[in-house]
Amino acid sequence: MLTIVGYIGFLSVALATSLALYLGLTKIELM
Repeated sequence: MLTIVGYIGFLSVALATSLALYLGLTKIELM
């Protein structure tokens, strides 16, 4: 049970990080 929760948490953090990086790069390109 704990491993599943940890895996989902790690996945969401990785997704949020990649999304923030992607948005940051596109924002820099638009400037």
